[in-house]
Amino acid sequence: MSHMKQKVALVLGSGGARGLAHIGVIEELEARGYEISSVAGTSMGAMIGGFYAAGVLEPFAKRMCSLTTRDLWHYMDLTISSRGFVKGDRIFKIIHEEFTHDVNIEKLRIPFTAVATDLVSHELEVFDKGSLFTAVRASISVPDVFTPVELDKKRLVDGGVISPIPIPYVKRRNDDILVVVNLSGDDRGYESHSKKTPRKFGHEARKKEEEKHTLHQKLAQFFTFQMPGIKFDYLETIGETFELMQREIAALTIQNHQPDIVINIPFQLATPWEFDRSAEIRATGREIAISALDAWEEKRLIKSAG
Repeated sequence: MSHMKQKVALVLGSGGARGLAHIGVIEELEARGYEISSVAGTSMGAMIGGFYAAGVLEPFAKRMCSLTTRDLWHYMDLTISSRGFVKGDRIFKIIHEEFTHDVNIEKLRIPFTAVATDLVSHELEVFDKGSLFTAVRASISVPDVFTPVELDKKRLVDGGVISPIPIPYVKRRNDDILVVVNLSGDDRGYESHSKKTPRKFGHEARKKEEEKHTLHQKLAQFFTFQMPGIKFDYLETIGETFELMQREIAALTIQNHQPDIVINIPFQLATPWEFDRSAEIRATGREIAISALDAWEEKRLIKSAG
């Protein structure tokens, strides 16, 4: 593998728990000596990118990889609202206590941009200054799941509604290569890759499945007793529809902008809520990054030799 010193403009896409693959990608880029000079992200990509720019990605990743479904349930500050059933305040309180205070984006160590969608104007809201927490909170606000962020007469939700891969908004310099992490990739090569990834068996696997079942039951019970007019399964269907829409937009964005490197994370890797598989998803992201970077470096070497 080549260990060239190359600057990278990094774009991190949306995709819920699959966004933890971004951590593995960043780790592999740094291990090879690439310098990430700017980052832009949507939804989970905004969270990972923002915390990387703030210099706290390592402790955040360590905490995420220790999460259980019990922890996830604890973090869900559920609310009775027609706009969403997770407020998100508790998540950012924990982030504030354990990782970093809020900071202005202009003061981050590298240029950072997050995007959200304004439901009032139906336009994209671009955050490249102001509160990091506000930018990330707005960008991760999946419609009908997180309550929107109300800001200056705007009602902000997940940037993935309009721009799941915010390539136009990364602050790329002339000598930067453009690296995009697409969390809505297809399944080509995924089967062979997954065989390399350790899976949980026996008692541990049953325990995980029981925990997932319990979390699903608790959410279903919450809707049954607190929001009887809405079924949790219905919201899952909305989520699947949202993901399908993002896949189409992401594919068109990549086609239009032709990045130097596209790291495709298969959408089948994990559902948007499987944060209890953080370590596995992170490792998978790194392995897919290794393959993509090896291919690009080999192609570049052949081109320079010719």
